[in-house]
Amino acid sequence: MLRSPRCGQGENPEGFGGKGIYMDINRRNFLKGALVTGAAAAAAVALPACSPAASADSSSDAKSTSSKGDTATTKHSWEVAPEPITDIAETKDYDVVIVGAGLAGVNAAEAAARNGAKVVVIERNTGISIRGVDVGHIGSRFHKEQGFDLDPRVAARFLHQASHQTTNYDLIYVWASRSGEVFDYIEDLGSKNGVSMVPALSGTAKYGNWSTLSDRWRVYPDAVSFVRGGETYDMRDDGQPVNVTLGELVYDSATANGAEFVFEARAEQLVGDAASGITGVIATTKDGKHVQYNAKKGVILATGDIGGNQEMIDAFCPISNRSDSNCYAPAGFNNGDGLLMGMWAGAAMSKSEAAPMIHQFTLDTLEFNMTSFIMSWLAVNANGERYGAEMPFEPMLTNARMNTPGNVAWSVFDSDYETYIMQQQPERYDRFTDGLDAVMEKWLGNGKLIKADTLEDLAKQLDIPADTFKATVERYNSMAEAGEDVDFDVPAQWLAPVKTAPFYATKNVCSTLTIPFGLHVNADSQVLTAEDEPIPGLFAIGNVQGDFFGKDYPVHCPGVSHGRCVTFGQLVGEACAQGKVISE
Repeated sequence: MLRSPRCGQGENPEGFGGKGIYMDINRRNFLKGALVTGAAAAAAVALPACSPAASADSSSDAKSTSSKGDTATTKHSWEVAPEPITDIAETKDYDVVIVGAGLAGVNAAEAAARNGAKVVVIERNTGISIRGVDVGHIGSRFHKEQGFDLDPRVAARFLHQASHQTTNYDLIYVWASRSGEVFDYIEDLGSKNGVSMVPALSGTAKYGNWSTLSDRWRVYPDAVSFVRGGETYDMRDDGQPVNVTLGELVYDSATANGAEFVFEARAEQLVGDAASGITGVIATTKDGKHVQYNAKKGVILATGDIGGNQEMIDAFCPISNRSDSNCYAPAGFNNGDGLLMGMWAGAAMSKSEAAPMIHQFTLDTLEFNMTSFIMSWLAVNANGERYGAEMPFEPMLTNARMNTPGNVAWSVFDSDYETYIMQQQPERYDRFTDGLDAVMEKWLGNGKLIKADTLEDLAKQLDIPADTFKATVERYNSMAEAGEDVDFDVPAQWLAPVKTAPFYATKNVCSTLTIPFGLHVNADSQVLTAEDEPIPGLFAIGNVQGDFFGKDYPVHCPGVSHGRCVTFGQLVGEACAQGKVISE
């Protein structure tokens, strides 16, 4: 069964390194030195922190209000630049300054340092910030040896069209066409350091005939994981997500090549503006001093998504308030700092909409391989009605769940569930049944799994209309028997009739992982103005890079979010070190 850390709402789980993370960090509190110390570690952020989706604190200062006459105008924090910081305690000179030590920033640092640049990385946390399991790419030696050789134009097209063509196709194509060479390098680096590339380990990655389904459901086996041992699940033996291994590998290479990392420091403002160019970053270090880090060749923003900024969530992605938790980045982080700094300096925000990555699980459901994250079961809402296609394909099922009456729904299956696990997941059947009986007993005991001998009793326990529910089951069963879902087009392989008692139900849950929404960029990942003009010296990578995802985060190519972090981190880092852009 899947192994996962357990944490309650709002907790920050322990990791390695041991110093603590910032909690309620806004500029005012930060300057007062509000730092929580204790058990959370340098890479505590590598483990998810659970918090209710709608209760995230806005990290920015409150919206400002200006008045003119009797009319008051409220502006968002990104519309009001703070006063310039002038009390600079120290100035340091570098070739490349990187803000953020996540997967994107660490890769940028490694590539820039390896190419001879003097590099510094400024990170708010006490260590590198790595999460996740899958890393997606196209065209590597590894994939070709596995028999997977996808035309990068196909991958780019799927991602572009998922946004209703609101994103930048050329930007997406850079990932699709150049990620192979980047991952060949990462594989070689790993082989020298005891790290192996393996097919992706998480449930989001699909195998078998997923790549031959209709465009709506097609999923390609583009994702990989990096392991030091024989890991077969998405967590390491030490409780860390598998991607921490990748982060450690690249971080070690970066420092070996001379990259400097400054932890417990928050970047506050960019030096320069859109017209004159960006030449550095002003940060507040852990002792409360303002240090200016000058960048001779470029500033690379790698500050993550906006999932920890409630003001931005409300403005750009309100649907994520309806998910059950925000449990990927730790509380107090991923507050849109790069977006704020860039816009205050004259950059434009992404032309495409925010793209919430909302998956069908919460941390306390990952141990149960029968959830909708893995399997396709009949899904019903509070009225006992089917409300959408039950395919384990984000964001289709999560979007539908979050728009049900009362924002509550259930997955329903019968006692023949092992038959349908085999039917739906023939390539990984053993993985999904490993330890299943014990987990089902546990869930029956704590009330997370509901069991009944009749559909009427199941409806009663779920507090849904029995007659409607029974009619829904009957219709669903008839379509399953016919092998055609005329309502929602679930392929026949994923239809699981509900016929044989006892019957089971468990809540359909979902969590906000990240909300990619960042700065307007071109295909070279240069940050642009509203007039589409590049801002000299400023780049954005990772989830602060806009125009790559739009509206939703599709899983046609699993792991592409982490994959673009690695790809653009390496490409932009190398280009900056060489004094050029990645297309040159």
